[in-house]
Amino acid sequence: MPREWELSVEAPEIGVTKTLLVTGDMMIGEIIVKLATTFGPQDWSDHGLWWPERGIWLRRPRITLQAYGIESDSKVQFTAQHKPLKVKLPDRTIVRMKVNMAEECFSAVEQVCKALGIRRFEELSFMRCANPAYPRHNVSLTYFSSRAKAPIHHHLEPGRDHTGDGCIVGSEYMVNGVSAGLVAWSEEIPDTMFMDRMVSTTNDRAFLNGLWFDSSKSLYTQGVREEDFIQLKFKYYTFLDLDAQVDRLRIAHLFEQGHWSVCLEDVDCTEEEAVSFAALQLQTILAQQRPDLGQQQQQTEDSSDLEAALNDLQVSLGTQSAAAAAPQSVTPMRKIDGHLKISKGSRLLGKQRVGYFVFQECSLVQYSNPSMGGGQTGRYNFRGATIVPDVDIEKGKFTIRCELDDDTGEIRLTAESEEEFAMWLAACRMASRGKAAGSIGFDSEKEACGVFINMVTPVKKADDGRRTLANFLPQGLVKKKNIKQLASAILDAHASVAGQTLLEAKLNYIRAWEVLLDFGVSYFLVKFTEPYRPKEELLGVAYNRLVRLDPVTHAHLQTWRYSTMRSWNINWEIKEMKIEHEDGPIAFTCRSADLKILHEFIGGYIFMGMRRDVHETVNTELFYKMTGGWEG
Repeated sequence: MPREWELSVEAPEIGVTKTLLVTGDMMIGEIIVKLATTFGPQDWSDHGLWWPERGIWLRRPRITLQAYGIESDSKVQFTAQHKPLKVKLPDRTIVRMKVNMAEECFSAVEQVCKALGIRRFEELSFMRCANPAYPRHNVSLTYFSSRAKAPIHHHLEPGRDHTGDGCIVGSEYMVNGVSAGLVAWSEEIPDTMFMDRMVSTTNDRAFLNGLWFDSSKSLYTQGVREEDFIQLKFKYYTFLDLDAQVDRLRIAHLFEQGHWSVCLEDVDCTEEEAVSFAALQLQTILAQQRPDLGQQQQQTEDSSDLEAALNDLQVSLGTQSAAAAAPQSVTPMRKIDGHLKISKGSRLLGKQRVGYFVFQECSLVQYSNPSMGGGQTGRYNFRGATIVPDVDIEKGKFTIRCELDDDTGEIRLTAESEEEFAMWLAACRMASRGKAAGSIGFDSEKEACGVFINMVTPVKKADDGRRTLANFLPQGLVKKKNIKQLASAILDAHASVAGQTLLEAKLNYIRAWEVLLDFGVSYFLVKFTEPYRPKEELLGVAYNRLVRLDPVTHAHLQTWRYSTMRSWNINWEIKEMKIEHEDGPIAFTCRSADLKILHEFIGGYIFMGMRRDVHETVNTELFYKMTGGWEG
């Protein structure tokens, strides 16, 4: 008869420790059934055995205690496998939800994405939150835990900051329970909790890539505990089957991650590209505030095309004269009128005259009094005009500089308030493009002008208004260029995307982000051992290639494509990875992260490239085979 011995089992949720009489040949499943009976009537279906000494879950019910190596002096815990965490989503929303802490990260991400409604879970992964209190070179070894902070509110209210660090908290989620639904809040300014603003160079970002969790291990095994903060981000930049019809949430999260990637300079872009990104970002803001604007404009354009086609048909059939067949606008024109101050010529800034102005189609007509019976005193054609807003909120200056495309030259119109300035600026811009002021699209144009005012309005005198503009453009560009010129350029670029819906603008932003030169490159600091190089260098991992870069200038020195790889293996004793290419072998050690993370990036991208059928389920076994590195 097998020898019996005592096993100490703690149930931390109820604060009770029990001692069970067991034998070495008892299976884990038998122990769990015995514990559920011992601890009393309660739902224990989500509970499992955790062995703190080894840092592993005893998840295989048919394996015996002896096979696991558990002896009489061992202590295990009978604890819930799903625990509440605060998860920062790619759109910078923070939600409190229960996450599976016993299964591998890859499977836990699948469950979370399913609960949130995000397709293609294999493209995302969990990431630690860096602790700013630690030196930069230790960032890959530190873990930010809420236990080291002030007490956390367990009953989180949507839309409120309960963390004290500027992070917006969303609704509570239950993976295996009732979902409260996703509330899509997005912050205006990036929070500092995750060191977004503290990372300024590519070398720094190489250390942040050391914060990714190992996909083949559970979160609990990797040190995550109840109520901790973690991040869910897109890790692999290969977006399969991005469909606007079924991927609204996926597109929203991708858009936000791409947007902050541009603003925080994770990816380089030219000034022209940055302004185009900002214009699309502006359109998403306007479309979110007024979702009917893009639809109304599209409906009006479709209606106009239909009316024109019907009129052409009537003329061709001889049922209507050409004069009578002129298309009649069924949309009422908004009247743009009011008092303005006007000055002409650059030397007449001090001689402003007050007049009553009315926009008629693309012309601004000036009258001596509001009744328009006092006679017309001026008429200005705005077609082809150059419109430059000149606004200073603190000084109460709301001026529109208009360089007319005729002998008139420059005129300057001055409004009395922000609201009037936005209205007249929108009308002038529309007229300069040959569109009747006050016609379809005026509301969208006016909203854009309102956002322009916010861009150039200082939040504080010390920051010179740059914080608001930093939400649209890369930080370096905002620091180097004139704020008003940048804001005007964004406003001009927005005219070409003003008719796009919220989903279209976000999808176009993602498409433009994907074609940037350094899109989706994750950097690691490595030291090459074959061929030997004495200094550390940067290794960029992209969806189709590896890139060696100079750590100082970041110039591309060499490229290896996955298609030319013959084999790769890892020596776990010395933490060295060796890759056989057509051009010869290379070998390196990783200095900014665990080598397993770097290997997982390479193997993961190769796995992503093997996806072909959009209806095929994810081959989890193949993923582990490609990313595991045969680690024992």
